[in-house]
Amino acid sequence: MSNASTIRRQIAGTQQFTIASLSGAVITTTPTAFQLSNNGLTLTGGGVIPLSAGNTGIYQGTGQVIQVHAAGILTGGTASTTTLILKLYQVPNSLLPIANTLAGAQTFTSWNLLATSATGTLAAATTSGNFMFDIELQLDVNGILTGDFTSQIFASATGAQAATTQVSGLTGEADLNFVIVATLGTPTGVTVTMEELALALV
Repeated sequence: MSNASTIRRQIAGTQQFTIASLSGAVITTTPTAFQLSNNGLTLTGGGVIPLSAGNTGIYQGTGQVIQVHAAGILTGGTASTTTLILKLYQVPNSLLPIANTLAGAQTFTSWNLLATSATGTLAAATTSGNFMFDIELQLDVNGILTGDFTSQIFASATGAQAATTQVSGLTGEADLNFVIVATLGTPTGVTVTMEELALALV
């Protein structure tokens, strides 16, 4: 099924089509993709909906830089123990829509890992912490996606600027679909809230 939508910003909240928080009881230590909520009461049911640049004619082979920005907060952690790692995946258009099951969200079959954040550990006497993850990407005329990224996970881990993993063989701008995945250590009682996940032109 082709990707007919362009989704460039997702936010936290209690309204429909916002990012559902990840509970440590759900994701434990298994990498899990953030999902959208399409039910204002239960904050569930939206499935994994990627950010999508759409097929616009302004990215491939033009040198245009795309920025993916993720920011949020972890609460309910264990001081000096709870860890968080974020990963950014590119999802080919041919794999959309993504199956609306947690198991499907965790297999990542044929997804391309672009960037892995620093591993953050909550500080002593601290049970919550902020995070941000910024990635800049370019798609060349040959369908090769490259870029760089930085991260700040809690106060403990600053990820220095590094190159993303190069992805080749993209068939066009419709393949510019991005999903953030979280992995926790000591997940009991933890809630990870993505306040904003956005795609913008730099």
